Amino acid sequence: MEFFNREKEINYLVKVLSFEPNLIYFIYGPINSGKTTLIKHVIENELDRNKYIVFYINLREHFVSKYEDFIEILFNTYEEPFIEKLKRYFLSFIKDLPDNIDIKSTILTGIPVPKNILNEFLSAKNSENVFKYLIRIFEDIKKKGKQPILIIDELQKIGDLKINGFLIYELFNFFIDLTKEKHLCHVLCLSSDSLFIERVYNEGMLKDRCKYYLVDDFDYETTRAFLKRYEFNDEEIEIIWHYFGGKPIKLVEAVQEKLLGEDIKEFCKKSLRVRKRQLKDLLYSLEDENKDLFERVIKLFENFKNKDEIFYEKITDEIVWTVKKNILFVNIEEGILKPQSRLDLLAIREILNEIKI
Repeated sequence: MEFFNREKEINYLVKVLSFEPNLIYFIYGPINSGKTTLIKHVIENELDRNKYIVFYINLREHFVSKYEDFIEILFNTYEEPFIEKLKRYFLSFIKDLPDNIDIKSTILTGIPVPKNILNEFLSAKNSENVFKYLIRIFEDIKKKGKQPILIIDELQKIGDLKINGFLIYELFNFFIDLTKEKHLCHVLCLSSDSLFIERVYNEGMLKDRCKYYLVDDFDYETTRAFLKRYEFNDEEIEIIWHYFGGKPIKLVEAVQEKLLGEDIKEFCKKSLRVRKRQLKDLLYSLEDENKDLFERVIKLFENFKNKDEIFYEKITDEIVWTVKKNILFVNIEEGILKPQSRLDLLAIREILNEIKI
């Protein structure tokens, strides 16, 4: 299915990447709002492959439980016994890269490193050496007239890893060095974990050194235009909007159901029944484990009886629980709390009519 109508977001990101690196960019939004699809479209279709080298690291695809896991994901190894050969190899690699990779943009899923050097990184457990190596790589890229871009998707997966303290803080310092200090490499971090972004947002060390960009679900007009492409009639569009809002993944599912000849209204109703059952299971388990927190979650849900979103003053335990369970989403810049999707909102409202405290 084709990439659809993200011109505003595309133009913003392309302009950001055309500037000299100066800030860390955190791209966040509700789950399944299209963040990864958007960034992949930009780097594969919107960037001049003769100007950029993109390192795209997707932590979603990997199990990360310790520092060594992250380092092995960050790098792609090759056999090369001497560090002196690395520079010759890498300079040639940069020169020949556009002809060697069969994609529209120059995208690498790991940073090249000789296997023996990676083993040294892993055995020493010293992130300083890793960062020095990365800076050297990025400087070589700049000398060849290209702009390096480092993208880490689902960065929150390393939020609790420790190596001489929390690894994430060492990374932030490194990212600041790459952007604000050296203006060497663009750094984009993607996350659907709004609690992690809220935690980052409140870190004093990042003040005036990063920017946050929300990638949200489609608005009504975009949703309508997307569905019209697949010959949905007005009644079907209104039903889908009522149940799903502009959640891209649910719109794609609706298109697939229509192509299969299924009844759209019944598909929407079934989706709500399933989601409500999932939420009730989570709530009943919470009630068994922590009655007090369960009651506070229900009281939090009551705010959404007549509102689609609310303002919050601080992050409470009940907010943490609902966000971690992917029920609610925190918009950190505006201090807004809302359900992850229209489907979650409808499920919450129905549950409130059935669960009493």
